[in-house]
Amino acid sequence: MPRGYKIRTDFDTLSKTINLLGIELGNVIKDQAGNKYFKIVEDIRLNSKKYRQTNNNKYLDIIFKTLQSLEPNEIYIITKAFTIFFYLSNIAEQVFRERTLESSNISVNKKNSKKLIFMPVFTAHPTESSRQSTLKKIYKIAEIIEANNSNSMNEINSLITQLWYTREVRSTKPNPIDEVKSLIYYLDILYKDVYNKIIKDDEILTNAKNFELQFGSWVGADKDGNPFITTNITKEALKIYSSQILNIYKEQIVKFSEEFSISTDFVKSPKNLTKKIEEYKKILPKDYKHYKRVNFDEPFRIFLSLVFHRLDNFQKNKKGYKYFREFLDDLLLFQNSVLQIFGTKIKNTELDNFIAFVHQFEFHGVSLDIRQNSSVINSELGSEYSDFEKLIKDIPELQKIYGDRVFNSIILSMTSSEDDVLNLFNICKKYIPKENIPSITPLIEEIEELQKSHIILQKLLSNRQYKSFIEKFKNNNQEVMLGYSDSNKDGGIISSQWNVYKAQINLFKVGENNNVNITFFHGRGGTISRGGGPTYNSISAQPKGTISSQIRYTEQGEVVSDKYSTAYLGFENIKLGSVAFINESGNKLKVKIPNQKFLQELSDKSYDEYRSFFTDPNLIDYFERGTPVKLLSTLNIGSRPAKRTKNVKALQNYRAIPWVFGWAQTRNTLTGWYGSGTALNYMIKKYGINHVRKIYKNSAFMQNLISNVEMTLSKSDLKIARRYVDELLDEDALKIYKKILKESQLALSSIKKIKNIDELLDDNKILKNTLNVRNAYLDPLSLIQITLMKKMKKRKLNLIESNSLLLSVNGLAAGLRNTG
Repeated sequence: MPRGYKIRTDFDTLSKTINLLGIELGNVIKDQAGNKYFKIVEDIRLNSKKYRQTNNNKYLDIIFKTLQSLEPNEIYIITKAFTIFFYLSNIAEQVFRERTLESSNISVNKKNSKKLIFMPVFTAHPTESSRQSTLKKIYKIAEIIEANNSNSMNEINSLITQLWYTREVRSTKPNPIDEVKSLIYYLDILYKDVYNKIIKDDEILTNAKNFELQFGSWVGADKDGNPFITTNITKEALKIYSSQILNIYKEQIVKFSEEFSISTDFVKSPKNLTKKIEEYKKILPKDYKHYKRVNFDEPFRIFLSLVFHRLDNFQKNKKGYKYFREFLDDLLLFQNSVLQIFGTKIKNTELDNFIAFVHQFEFHGVSLDIRQNSSVINSELGSEYSDFEKLIKDIPELQKIYGDRVFNSIILSMTSSEDDVLNLFNICKKYIPKENIPSITPLIEEIEELQKSHIILQKLLSNRQYKSFIEKFKNNNQEVMLGYSDSNKDGGIISSQWNVYKAQINLFKVGENNNVNITFFHGRGGTISRGGGPTYNSISAQPKGTISSQIRYTEQGEVVSDKYSTAYLGFENIKLGSVAFINESGNKLKVKIPNQKFLQELSDKSYDEYRSFFTDPNLIDYFERGTPVKLLSTLNIGSRPAKRTKNVKALQNYRAIPWVFGWAQTRNTLTGWYGSGTALNYMIKKYGINHVRKIYKNSAFMQNLISNVEMTLSKSDLKIARRYVDELLDEDALKIYKKILKESQLALSSIKKIKNIDELLDDNKILKNTLNVRNAYLDPLSLIQITLMKKMKKRKLNLIESNSLLLSVNGLAAGLRNTG
């Protein structure tokens, strides 16, 4: 297509849009790198496409040979080209997904009069590999696509050119404050464009009048395994969150100041308003003098202007507010003064809504969760314990400064007994008045602990002091967090999901028996293997009757940018989750699980196969030398260390995120399906395919499980994975590879039999086509990564090649989407 073309059909379909963006990327490559590089990229792309069409390895060999003949700077340009393509195709998909969400036909199907709290919680896990400077340019391209302007290709060309000259890999590791600043972008969209739209949504208002939307965050307060999150860092994070929400308040105060130009020529200034102005005259003499001159007859405007300056000086000096309550009292005084003048006949909805907004977000915006490991809590020794204790001591003062809900929960990771929780409770009540202690939340995250979680809870609720605390100060609510990531790493996909499912029923039953309402906090990651997937489906698939008055779930890593990068996506994702929550909340608990014996046997078989794989003593070398997991620290994509303990060589020591990330990079994606092949094949042989199909048809749990396994299996490419083995590992490693391959084949054949389909995703053509298109661009990046890892193994990488290797990790993460 000639340069300077005009798009006649605009961005009207996803495939056309991706094609147009690809053409413009090609133009940028020609302009900035030259025709020679454009031809190399095109040749590699076409050979990759032929490999996908014919399944003939010779095309991979051609690409591999081409890559080995290139100079370091040529490799870098090729890697950059394919990486930018994924950035562009991802944002196009996000824009078009808005239309899919809009036509989802999902609606509230029941009325609920109880108070309901829906709360996504944002976390900073090392899976978002793109820099903010890159993301912001991509979001600008999204705005252009949304506007559907046929004259905007020059601007797109300019933005792609800027991307071309932007460094993708971070030069330094982000610190926790960098992660807070990254989250601020998305929170701004939620505060300004999503929150009011959700709580005023007709469908939600009609069916759930006491529905409450809250936002939570771990960013800046998740101390578990992150020595960089100190008490001082948490306080600094709070200042940033606070500054953001205060800026929103200040904007609104300015608007009200313009609106309430009430003159004393017509009404008498309310006594309390005049008294407060006189008080602030002494605190802000210069500002008072100015506004008294400009707005001499407008006391409401004078008051609001002084409130603005008190907000502006919050925590800076004596001119500013010291505590949230001072600001809230001023707003309520202002509201009462307005009522004195106008009475109740004139309703000022905007003012009422603003005060409700302030009640919700106080001076902190998001509510923070503090998380720490039970081993630290129980030790009462060392710097981590003393710093945790320091933060607990500061909670009462921080609640005064920022508001009562500044901290939502204190989460105890790796909870294995009621004593862990009681130890945390004892620390809290030592320094915090009982009525102000945040929710104390045990995090149950490994298979053994999930299986005995109801026993832990029963013993906890049998403690008189703790039960009294729950009854008097927590409205008989006990939150329990369920860990999908570590349970999956511990026992595989089926065992993890089954044991989480059973644990919810058993925990909820214990709650009912003790007259305590159990609410669940779902520790979901981006990938299926870490509890990811569509929010609506995951909430709807929870055991019936276990969703009561509140639900919280984590939004992690690249999922945040995927779901909340535009106002529309943010609204639709929150709306879909809210609808599922309202529909499922308040149902009667079904203790008996249909086909429980079958599902338990399926889980046991999967667990046994997974554990035999995970405990193979040779797997650690296979994982560390055959995947780029050790590059994660070099990539500088998260502040938290990849391992729990330094210099310990064991798979158990890896956190769940790098465990998933490493396998995904090599196109194995086995964390989302390993163990399922052996288990499903066994059950088909034992019970017959018709019986298994019948259970699949009637079990929401089984349907959700099979769907998740099918999707991750579709992203797997063990031919590409074999290349990593052949080029980077010795012959002994083939035994592990063959085990992975066999399990993959069993899973593939079993799912096709159960669903009675010829190919995976035959009933989801859109996703199937999307993955097929992506694979043709993923393969070159995989081969680039293998080429450079092979050189790195021989210590022959120069600086440009090292950057190319890191960039290949970025590109594959972008291409695979939910990778961590």
